[in-house]
Amino acid sequence: MTPDDEARFRTLNAGLPHPAPIELRLTADPRSVDLDQFCRRLAALVPAVRILTTREPGSAPPAIVLPGGLRFLGIPTGTEAAPFVEAVAGKSPVPAPEILDAAAAIRLPAAVDLYVMPRCTHCPAAVRQLAGLAAACPLVRVRIIDGALFPELADRDRIRAVPTAILDGTFRWSGTISLREMIALMGARDPAALGPVALELMLKEGAAQRLAEMMRERNALFPALVELLCHHEWPVRLGAMVTVETLAELAPCLAREALDRLWERYAGASESVRGDILFLSGEAGGPWLRPALRAVMAGDATLELKEAAAEALEKIAVQERKEKSAW
Repeated sequence: MTPDDEARFRTLNAGLPHPAPIELRLTADPRSVDLDQFCRRLAALVPAVRILTTREPGSAPPAIVLPGGLRFLGIPTGTEAAPFVEAVAGKSPVPAPEILDAAAAIRLPAAVDLYVMPRCTHCPAAVRQLAGLAAACPLVRVRIIDGALFPELADRDRIRAVPTAILDGTFRWSGTISLREMIALMGARDPAALGPVALELMLKEGAAQRLAEMMRERNALFPALVELLCHHEWPVRLGAMVTVETLAELAPCLAREALDRLWERYAGASESVRGDILFLSGEAGGPWLRPALRAVMAGDATLELKEAAAEALEKIAVQERKEKSAW
């Protein structure tokens, strides 16, 4: 952090009438140390800022989370300091009225990744654009990703220039970002094509029932749901599991498809995900899963997994007896 950065951050104190909460999400990723040091220095410079630190299991990228759907995967200094200060103070530029009117048509969560680089002269304007959009539209979530600090993410998304914005992992804009075009796409998306981040937002907002209903209406399993069922975060997996349990009631064939795809991933899944697959097999599965469950019990699985498989088999048997007695 340079003296200019420090001077810019100090101006926040006058613009924050109340304590401003900033969440720092740390993980096993070694770059968590860098974000932690930045936030500690920020809190020392700006007493009105309150850093709420959470630690998550796994090695997901650490992030600085601001109110209003904005995350920084990076250290907002240099050219990124000014738009960061504006976002913390709630002073990101408000989109034009016609943009806000078009945004009213957005019905599904939208996830935007904006890649930036240190010393990029065009990136701050893009950050301001999307920070203002996220602040004005509750369904829009924006991640500002420093491509230099997280080169593996930039490589994954084939970033060749900055700023580059990517909507739901599919649509992208490089250089000039058209909010009008982006919002039009947000309002016209096919729910079945939503990416994992967008579905995750729905689940975190308690929309598991609605998500299951959307799949039933289209008679299609959304591929991103399977990704969330294998997510490293337990709360995300839980929301996805509730969706599958609801599907078992609304559209059993889709629940079976989800379980079949999960079992294809069982061998390569973590211990916790395997346990969830076994639990879900008992809650939403059926007789067709007996061979897989018996294989777990006969194999070299841990005692906990074997017990989970046995419990799933018993639940399937109980459900069968209930169905037969109903006949």
